[in-house]
Amino acid sequence: MSDFISMTCPSCGGHIQIENNLQKFFCNHCGTELLLKQDAEGILTPIKARDLQASAKLKEIQFSMTAMELLKSQIAELENQIKKIRATFLEYYPKVYSGAWNSRYFIDYEKEKKLPIKLKLEYVPNCQNWNTYIEKNIPGYTTAEELIEFSQFMQRPQYRKDKYVTTMLAILEPLPPLAEQLKQKKAQLNRMLEQAIDQGD
Repeated sequence: MSDFISMTCPSCGGHIQIENNLQKFFCNHCGTELLLKQDAEGILTPIKARDLQASAKLKEIQFSMTAMELLKSQIAELENQIKKIRATFLEYYPKVYSGAWNSRYFIDYEKEKKLPIKLKLEYVPNCQNWNTYIEKNIPGYTTAEELIEFSQFMQRPQYRKDKYVTTMLAILEPLPPLAEQLKQKKAQLNRMLEQAIDQGD
């Protein structure tokens, strides 16, 4: 059995002979770096190292894109869960309004945060279409951070004994870990986007 293999350079078409135990070599005619690739039948063929590197780069880009798409879907899912908690919380508000005339926690919170709206005053004209109204942004009651702040506000001793506060705190309880996960996922996505931009330069 011969120790040399005869083949054609894929870059210049020149005839080359190489030792059959080499994995990497250079074409004698054009100097192109070549690698030996073995197909399913065991036949060895030369490929340009540059093409292999480009293929590896393409796979890396495809992996990054897949990872970014997965992160985007996880972010969307977390945002959806937060929206559902917000909707549940605001759908509960009419019970608080009708059952707790002295619900100072909303009034005190809005005053302390200097919010441009009073939820109580928003509810009166919108009570018939409250579920439609709460789909809009309501200052102080829209983002996860705002709702977490309100939750922390309601935990003050003067409000804790109110039965409606207990229910609202239970509704809002899942928010802090969800908000933290959302923050981490968004930061991770931003890092990946920055890396993709840096690699493109």
